Amino acid sequence: MAGVEVSGQGQIVALPFRVEKLSFDAKWTSEQGAQLDLDLTCCIFSADGKLRSFAGPGHSTAEDGGIFHQGTPEGDTVTVYPSKIDPHCEALIFVLSASDSDVSTMNLTTPDSLQFNGYSAELDASLEPMFQCNLQPHLPSAQVPIAPSTADSQSMIICAMHRSTDSWVTTFSLLSQPSHSWGHFVPELRTVLSQLPGFPVQKLAAAQEGVVDKVVLLRRFEDRTAEALSCSGQAVQKVRLDFGWEGALVGEGIEGVEMEWNALCYDITGEQTQAVSSKSKEADGITAVPDPPALEEEEEPAPPEADPEAEEADEPKPEAAAEEKLPAATKNPDDFPQKDGIIIQLSALPSATRSIVITINNFAGEGLGPLTCAHLRLTDVTAADATQHKSMGWFRFPSPVGAHKDRPTVVMAKLYKESTGSAFSQWRAAASNPDLPAFLADVAVVRSALLTISKVQATANQLAKTIADKTEAGEELAEEVKAQERAQWQWRLGCMGRPLPGAALEDSADDLKGIANYEGRFDGTDKRHEQRAKAIYANGDTYFGQYSNDRRQGVGLYLVAKGGGYAGSYAQSKRSGQGVMRMPDGAVYQGDFVGDKFEGQGQYEYVDGSTYVGAWKAGKKHGEGVYWDTKGGCLRGTWENGILKGPGSYDQPSYQFKGNFKANLPEGECSFTICAHRTLGMPARAAAHIMADHGPIIKHKGNYTLPPGVGADPPADGEPPIEDVIPPACPKYEGLAYKSAAQLPDEAEDLQFPPASATRPAVAAPLPAVA
Repeated sequence: MAGVEVSGQGQIVALPFRVEKLSFDAKWTSEQGAQLDLDLTCCIFSADGKLRSFAGPGHSTAEDGGIFHQGTPEGDTVTVYPSKIDPHCEALIFVLSASDSDVSTMNLTTPDSLQFNGYSAELDASLEPMFQCNLQPHLPSAQVPIAPSTADSQSMIICAMHRSTDSWVTTFSLLSQPSHSWGHFVPELRTVLSQLPGFPVQKLAAAQEGVVDKVVLLRRFEDRTAEALSCSGQAVQKVRLDFGWEGALVGEGIEGVEMEWNALCYDITGEQTQAVSSKSKEADGITAVPDPPALEEEEEPAPPEADPEAEEADEPKPEAAAEEKLPAATKNPDDFPQKDGIIIQLSALPSATRSIVITINNFAGEGLGPLTCAHLRLTDVTAADATQHKSMGWFRFPSPVGAHKDRPTVVMAKLYKESTGSAFSQWRAAASNPDLPAFLADVAVVRSALLTISKVQATANQLAKTIADKTEAGEELAEEVKAQERAQWQWRLGCMGRPLPGAALEDSADDLKGIANYEGRFDGTDKRHEQRAKAIYANGDTYFGQYSNDRRQGVGLYLVAKGGGYAGSYAQSKRSGQGVMRMPDGAVYQGDFVGDKFEGQGQYEYVDGSTYVGAWKAGKKHGEGVYWDTKGGCLRGTWENGILKGPGSYDQPSYQFKGNFKANLPEGECSFTICAHRTLGMPARAAAHIMADHGPIIKHKGNYTLPPGVGADPPADGEPPIEDVIPPACPKYEGLAYKSAAQLPDEAEDLQFPPASATRPAVAAPLPAVA
């Protein structure tokens, strides 16, 4: 690739001014297969430092099509058409950002390669390279911190370009920033402008009033706590939601257009509890935004009588040229197209409310076709003093005109609450690695996290039961219980931007119910598709992990509301591959799964401390395996459908049994090899010394007889189904009849214990059952 090689901060590159097209792209790769979610944004400023607009995710065009953004999983491109840019546009700043989430943390150091390139082209000509810049050497690291960059690198201010007489002067800043959104560091962008050679700094310094210092532009699928969005340092208790829209929607009574909004409240089961809309704005905990006071209309003076002579004198002369003026500047990005709004007192909502799904609709016939952009803005209005209100964010859903005529509803966002004792919150705290696949690869950490989560879940379940019992009995809750209940909840916002079909809101009821309990992306066919999804089911179970084609697919963590859970691989929403499963009683299975069942090789640790290691099929022990009991004994044999059959042996440090098994019980001829003087727990080396000095080792034969009615195989079609959440039964040996052989014991060779083929597995301490 030809072109200038950018090597460091402050380097200046002159780009052609009179050219048809300029193209800038950011490209990234990951050899480890990590999912990369990076965004290139072009921020547009006027000469006085005001942010005019931007082109980036959620806002693909700016300057009436003069700047265009396009994104792909492998990179983003911003195309600039200089001849179409408004003369008020003085400078462009390019910012690259990495998203972060609660399930997977990422920054600009995550990719294996990170490149920023510039190209130019004349009309209908191919792109010619202007420069290339490898961004990785300019990211901060523990070894080489690059001042004045910050220690974190969620974003980078790559470069700024501004107009000169014959070129776009481009200065490379290469400054890292800790925020994932450029809207959080607008003042830093303005500082970059002030340092550009030839930029009109006087205008920048003089323009103070009306300059936007923070534009909290929320990304699609962004999911954050209310406190994180507010940045107020205090709990968010009251939120204002403002609704707006743009497009061919101006005026009243336009055929096919009747824009409205809805806020639908759901409980944890996905049932709707209450709703407010454009037509009904009041509900428990929700009030309408007061209308601004109307201005008093002044009586217009009567027009003066017409004077024909004066009119003729005032007519402009043909030779008088009108003064040339620049077109008016475009709208500032902070000029919200306000249409309506509500205020939500979070603590006053019905206690059953878990989520509020917010939609913008047009059921008048044209769907979302006339819409060019739907808007939702959130403000923290907890403080009594209006000057202390904090902007929480602004989410836009851009839509090309006519693109969604068959879809009258767009789900803008979901405001929902999550318990600090929930499975997701506890996993987030327990996981040593915030990346889900890496976390699941560490079995020891997974086991510990499952135990910790189950304990906290048990506490949360007990609190919920206490509240439910007292409510049902009509008893007043103690203040301590009320405080505990309030403290466990945390409100979050998830941005969506998902169009839905349906001639009325009722037609989308199932989709809205699913959205109420799901956080993640959808594919082009409205099916769940996400690498870091989070779902809560009607029974209270929780899943977070990968979704594809509306199925759990890949790796994930599933936790049962009543205790227990699974961490591992999924295929078509079923446990398949390697995984760890904790039972409600505290037992743990670690090994292979097929179709939601134990199948393959696996280790099952019973709550009493016994362990089975071996083959499984369809959720039952099937094939060769070893069972270690609570007495330190080792049972080896072959199982069929969970039943021990055929030849087997049972070893203790002081003796060995060999014989045949039927229905988990010894039957027929057998032998006992007795090793004298051995004691349980004595080291093998010491036991061998005692054996050599004191002997003997004897082997004696005998015969076992099953009790009457025991040992018959159940019919195949009559065997009751056994769910894999129920631990397999431990073998029992009571009720057997034994007859010794009528001969003296024989001498035998020493026995190894544990047997060479049955080394005892390392087992963690028994896990307590969930109350």
